Amino acid sequence: MAGPEGAKKMSIMFEPIHDNRALSEKIISQISDALVRGELKPGDRLPPERELAEQFGVSRTVIRDAVKTLAGRGILHVRHGAGIFVATSEENMIGRLGALSDILPVQGTGLQDLFEVRKVLEVEGAEWAARSRNAYHLERLRGILDDAYQHSDDPEVLSEKDAQFHVAIAEASQNLVLVRVMLTLLDLLAQSRRESLSIPGRAKLSLRDHERIVEEIEAQKPGKAREAMLNHLTSVESAILPDSDER
Repeated sequence: MAGPEGAKKMSIMFEPIHDNRALSEKIISQISDALVRGELKPGDRLPPERELAEQFGVSRTVIRDAVKTLAGRGILHVRHGAGIFVATSEENMIGRLGALSDILPVQGTGLQDLFEVRKVLEVEGAEWAARSRNAYHLERLRGILDDAYQHSDDPEVLSEKDAQFHVAIAEASQNLVLVRVMLTLLDLLAQSRRESLSIPGRAKLSLRDHERIVEEIEAQKPGKAREAMLNHLTSVESAILPDSDER
């Protein structure tokens, strides 16, 4: 593996944060979104603290708090004297899930297996989110939904927003491991997600499902949030894998 000096330094630009609510969480969300969009990849080096503070318009203390949280989730890795990097699978055991894409066919039985895992993890995650979410998490989920509605006829944008939505649910659960696992699973499901959202009527149905999930999380109804997420994932699985009920 190439040493830190050979790593690619990213030129990605983050957006300034204009209020004082949950500054660290908003930084975490922007970095997570950059991972979902593929603008950040394992091994990439982020700008130094000073530059990040300037881009976000916050103090270096806030940047350190966000980086510490992301490092705890296994998303970033701080190499002293070298900089801040997106963690690789070698640096994070959970990241080894990414190697599944080399051995697991993300179609047919392999895709069905992934959905079974999602129906365990994300259903629990929705329940946890209903218990643990704060005002910022609700604001983020609503913002993602609003953006998705504005691009309801664009499968590529909807695919990105769909991934952001499911990662945001994991963030609202405040379970550090779930966030990291979700980023990996959604990367494996990228192609199937785009295909499902291209099915006539599927995008609008998914948006309605997402709306209901957010409503139950906002109302702090763990059981209802759990049910809404399970119904959503089952519906998506049936659209992609019509024979999944026979298993």
